[in-house]
Amino acid sequence: MAPTLQDVSFLLGLPLAGQPIGPLAEPVHWDEEMPARFQGTHPGQTDFLCEDHGPKCDWLLNFEVSQFTPPMSEAQITRSLEAYILWLLGKVMFTENHQTTISRRFIPIALEIAEAQTADDIIQRSWGSAVLAATYRGLCNACTLVSPKSGLLGCPLFLQLWSWERFPIGWSDIDAKRPFGANELDDPDHIDMPTFGILWTRHERRFARDQVRNCYPAFTEQFDMLDDRAVIWEPYMAAAVHARYPDGISNLCYRDCAYWMTQSKIIFDVSVEVMAQQRIMRQFGSRQLVDPPPPIASLPAYVHKYNRKGTTHSSTWWLQRIGSFVAEWDGATTHVWPNDEQFDPQEFDAYLQRYTAATRVRLIPPTDPAEAPPASMHDMYPTQSTAGSRQHAGQLTADVQDEVARHNSDVVQRHLLPLWHSTQQQRRPRLTPTATPRQPPPDRAGGSSWQHHTPSVVDFQYQHHGSRPRLTPTPTPRPPPPDQAGGSSWQQQHTPSVDDFQYQQHGLFGDYQQQAAFDQWQQQQVPFMGGAGYTQGYTQHTASNPSWGASDQDPEHMEYYSTQQNYVGMQTPPPEPTQETQYDPESGFWIPARITRAPDRFGWTPRATPPPRNPRRRP
Repeated sequence: MAPTLQDVSFLLGLPLAGQPIGPLAEPVHWDEEMPARFQGTHPGQTDFLCEDHGPKCDWLLNFEVSQFTPPMSEAQITRSLEAYILWLLGKVMFTENHQTTISRRFIPIALEIAEAQTADDIIQRSWGSAVLAATYRGLCNACTLVSPKSGLLGCPLFLQLWSWERFPIGWSDIDAKRPFGANELDDPDHIDMPTFGILWTRHERRFARDQVRNCYPAFTEQFDMLDDRAVIWEPYMAAAVHARYPDGISNLCYRDCAYWMTQSKIIFDVSVEVMAQQRIMRQFGSRQLVDPPPPIASLPAYVHKYNRKGTTHSSTWWLQRIGSFVAEWDGATTHVWPNDEQFDPQEFDAYLQRYTAATRVRLIPPTDPAEAPPASMHDMYPTQSTAGSRQHAGQLTADVQDEVARHNSDVVQRHLLPLWHSTQQQRRPRLTPTATPRQPPPDRAGGSSWQHHTPSVVDFQYQHHGSRPRLTPTPTPRPPPPDQAGGSSWQQQHTPSVDDFQYQQHGLFGDYQQQAAFDQWQQQQVPFMGGAGYTQGYTQHTASNPSWGASDQDPEHMEYYSTQQNYVGMQTPPPEPTQETQYDPESGFWIPARITRAPDRFGWTPRATPPPRNPRRRP
């Protein structure tokens, strides 16, 4: 089923006979001539507003009939008619993406109709075929657009009326079964008789709370539930026309019936479209062939892509491209599809079997492909009640997801988890903890050279044998206060001031500072710690210490170390730590403040008996 020229005639009453509307001519100096024509037409009109695309819609509203005081002059009627035709063409029959302007290409046509004195002054045009071509092109583009701001172009009013006549979905709030009265549409001169679609002007104003929210999903659900018996295949039967309009309808609804089955292309501006009546013969009440014949002359794909976007070609240039299709419309009444045979339901069922097999995916019980039942027209419709189908489908989907999740969980618990556990047991090493002995204090042989930090946890070296036992936490003793022996104030890894030591020429600035400070203090403590024996122990320790190995090999460093032997006989203890930098007269060095006790302003006060620490447990 598809909109056709028959629908255009019955719903809109537009003529099909006449010249194709395309390609439209580009007006010259329209932005100067148009304000000159409308000058002085309305006393309160605003200044002329326009863009490159055409005049502004807000400016055209100045010339509505309601804006004038009767009686209107002939010039006012003419200009008001020109503005109305521009709005009718640009905002009803051939809508575009430009929301605030009307295409300038409609200006010559509107001017011609408004200033015509007789009917012969107006060129007869095929408005009906142009509206259908524009709607087809709008549908083609709408199928591929993904932007939320995209719109359906062409003539949405015609498409809406066509849908209401064919499907009982989304109807306006009207009484469609109540016929018009005898005098309700009476026109004594029979000039303006109603069309078949005039019924839909009876709709009542509806408030927002009565509208369908999320109408697109709601309409889609209703289409999914639509049954063949609810579709109106032939709405324009004589009985339906008489029941709706007892006094008859406009003769334009029947006048151009010879064009309804034409094979000629329909044209609007530079858009060329093809109708396919041979595939929708049922809506004409004619025989539908199982294999529809192809058209006599197909439309090239590159011609179907013609559009005005990004081009400034003249109408002459476009006429050279689509001139053959424009000339084809002259023989539109001679090249038609035959429709003299009556509709056959059985043959239509065979047509739908071929159609559904080629276009639909069916869900059938699992069986051999050779034994699969043939496609049927009933495959296009639900086989059972689908009330609330979308909500029901959503619940079914959730149930299926839960069932699959439970099945997967059961499979994982029964098969995958045991396999995973066994694999992990094979990969997991058997670990046995071995405690690393503590380093001796710095005042004994093999000490850490004043590295007074105590390890916080016991290091374990796991061996790949035996089982992994539970670890027993070992408490770590609390470090002494900074002002006592072994405290943080005398951590000699903090180097003296840069200005005091000038050992930068060998790139070992930090090592020389530490070496000099420690050698000085060590020589002072020799009398108190065993004399020369301590020195020998110190020498052995420094030789085994990798951090000092490079310094011991330095000749200049060795010379410096030999000079420190003069301090062996000194017994002067180191000065008491203070919060300010001190000068040591014995060694000749300045002791920086950062290795002394922390100031009281930091809030640190030593405790007489520190509380016991909770042992750290190894995770």
